[in-house]
Amino acid sequence: MRVSQRSGLFSGVAALACATVLLEISLARINAAMFGEPHAFVTLSLSLVGAGVGGALLYLAPSLVCPPALFARMAALSSLSSGATLAAIILLAQRGPAPGSLPWLALVYAACTVPFALAGLALAAAIRHAAAEMPRLYLLDLVGGALGGLAAAAALRAGAPRAALAAAIFFAVAGVFFYLASHGREGEQRAQGGLVATFVLGSFVLLAGDFGAPWLKLPGLRRTSPDRTEHEAWSERSLITVDRPRAGTAMMRIDSVAASPILDAKTTPPPQPEDMAYALHRDQGPALVVGAGGGRDLRAALKAGQKDVYAVESDRGVVEVMRGRYAEFNGHLLDKPEVHLVMGDGRSFARRAPLLFRNIVIPSADTAEASSTGALALSESRLATVEGVGDFLARLLPEGTLVVSRADGDFDRLLALTAAALRRAGAAAPKEHLFACSAAQRTALLARRTPLSRADIEALRRHCRRHKFSEAFAPDRPQTPVRDRLVAVADARAAAPDARTDLTPPTDDRPFFSYAVPARRLPALLGDWKALRAEHTAVFALAALLAVASGLFALAALLPVAAARAGRLLRRGDAAAAAAPPPPRRRAGGGGRRALAFFAAIGAGFALVEVAVFRHALLLLDLPSHELPAALVVLLVSAGFGGLLTARVAPSVAAGATARVTEALVVAAALAAVGLVPLARWSLGLGSFPRAVLALALLVPFGLLAGSLAPLGVKLVSAVSPALLPLCWALGALAGAAAMALGALCAMNLGYSALLLGAGLAYLLAAATVPPAAAMAPALGDAQRAPPRAGAGAAGEPPPGEATGQAAGAQPEVPEAAPVA
Repeated sequence: MRVSQRSGLFSGVAALACATVLLEISLARINAAMFGEPHAFVTLSLSLVGAGVGGALLYLAPSLVCPPALFARMAALSSLSSGATLAAIILLAQRGPAPGSLPWLALVYAACTVPFALAGLALAAAIRHAAAEMPRLYLLDLVGGALGGLAAAAALRAGAPRAALAAAIFFAVAGVFFYLASHGREGEQRAQGGLVATFVLGSFVLLAGDFGAPWLKLPGLRRTSPDRTEHEAWSERSLITVDRPRAGTAMMRIDSVAASPILDAKTTPPPQPEDMAYALHRDQGPALVVGAGGGRDLRAALKAGQKDVYAVESDRGVVEVMRGRYAEFNGHLLDKPEVHLVMGDGRSFARRAPLLFRNIVIPSADTAEASSTGALALSESRLATVEGVGDFLARLLPEGTLVVSRADGDFDRLLALTAAALRRAGAAAPKEHLFACSAAQRTALLARRTPLSRADIEALRRHCRRHKFSEAFAPDRPQTPVRDRLVAVADARAAAPDARTDLTPPTDDRPFFSYAVPARRLPALLGDWKALRAEHTAVFALAALLAVASGLFALAALLPVAAARAGRLLRRGDAAAAAAPPPPRRRAGGGGRRALAFFAAIGAGFALVEVAVFRHALLLLDLPSHELPAALVVLLVSAGFGGLLTARVAPSVAAGATARVTEALVVAAALAAVGLVPLARWSLGLGSFPRAVLALALLVPFGLLAGSLAPLGVKLVSAVSPALLPLCWALGALAGAAAMALGALCAMNLGYSALLLGAGLAYLLAAATVPPAAAMAPALGDAQRAPPRAGAGAAGEPPPGEATGQAAGAQPEVPEAAPVA
């Protein structure tokens, strides 16, 4: 079978991108289950780190992948990516040291990065030697990535390890396309068919074997007792495990950071502090439970005599467990006539519900370990913000109650948050509206729109004493001076200026309830790695990612200087070169530096925009468990078409077009910083279709604008210094990885508005460093600007005497690829 080089190149790049995104999402789910939720975010940056490493390698050794062995080497790299994926999965399946062991984590992350580095090297070679096709190449790359997101949504249902094996297959398929392309032109070195076939067949066999006789187990999963696990199921969001029932209760765990009991149909639900509302209202409803989980809170509502209980659950996997294998066990709880199940976001449902509630309960399923170690700091909670609590208070009847449950250590912040929401709702003295009690390391806070009467307080106290709960707050007994001040003043910082934890109420702009590090303590904390590892695992993961990505970025940025010095040393050792007059000084040496700075800026800007805009687009899309693939497809496809629109832009006007696009992105980021959060909050009261339209209106313009910059940059650089392209691509990717970590820290401490302003600054830097062709052209030697000699580099060696662009110093130039046929 013969295919043209053009078809083979495009198909291979699309398959490579599909495999990369599929592997990225699969590894994120695996690492979250094995090491904790923060590691999912870190894993999502590995593809950027790998792309950066691959581009830097190609810049250092351009003969690695160049004509006439271009497609043969790309086929080998794709096949090796498949093999590296299999090796990483097998390594993860081994029982290593304790999950917190730094050497083990480093080994795992290094193994997981190798497939992305090999794929990044192949992609950098495609861009380097087919730069004229960059708009279409970029479109197919991003469309392939979008298909990888859709494939992940389907493959994760079979399990994240199997989804990773499917990624290995796509890597091998990319090798097949490049293999066929190597036969598309006479004189092209043929790819090794045996190597390609080995990994295609091997990955298929391993995946089929796991379906026939399961062999791929992950023994390091974070469970309290693996031997007790009775049921295991992967969903698009998490790994759900259920322990064998004991005393009428089967514990359901979600990624080991949340736990919810599934009660036998005959088992009476044990009393919990969040049942306080029924002590006042008994069987008067309706009631709303946000987070159905294993159904304990639904059973408590039914036990109190509630006839209309609305249960909202956002994780489809949880509902499948409750209605599937454990339906008989729980007495078909979700299908009872008194229970009305709603799939979706609880806050959005409350805003859109056509009725007011007498009782709203928001239980917390977070485990004590996850709360105490800071593993949830990166997790957004749009329910536990001033605006979110205010939305729930607005959906109560005048005498209705809102009960929110959290870990004991989080109660003071919950108290400050609820008091702020009551104050915003018009309560003159929030203290008179609150009551709290605790048990089993959890505290439930009851809030009411109208003040609690003396009779109400006494009824709540009798309820707590009867069930041996500890009173944590009451209008006449605040328990501690700090709590008394928290409900009395609007500024939580003034109420507890010396608190070791941040007590300021989270907002929709900064919705990180579980992140409680005061800004004044953050610098000292980042310097205390022992405390970070023990108490702030999410911040530790972000700091490690930032350090690694920044270090690699600095090394890559220094490569041109190192190459220039190496070239001078080589010339000194060459007698003929030493006798020759020194080369003229390059007065336009800033052109290459501008190109590198431009790509770094657009890489950082795109990452920051993705962190902020993408997260808010997920809120707009009312697609439970499918928001991520839907938003990913829209963003990637729109960015790909943005790149395609640059195909007709002539190199002579590309610099001006690039400047205008970056300036438009600066304006868009500034507008988003002002209006994105209010827009997302306002949209919660709309239906699914209008919210989907808003999500498209948000993602598509950003995608079109940001997606056009990389092809425009490639057009500018390739016209005058094509050898610099791999390094430009590497710096853009590494800057994006560092920006993801820095952007997450920025959002957690300052909010998404500040993050978007940072994105605007990144694009402002890009606008100031657009590499005009006139500035770079004098930096090129005559030999480089001339077309390569016929037959030069037949074995991949550069023609003697040729040099790259000015920024690369003495880096040897590789002959251009023949036109893609």
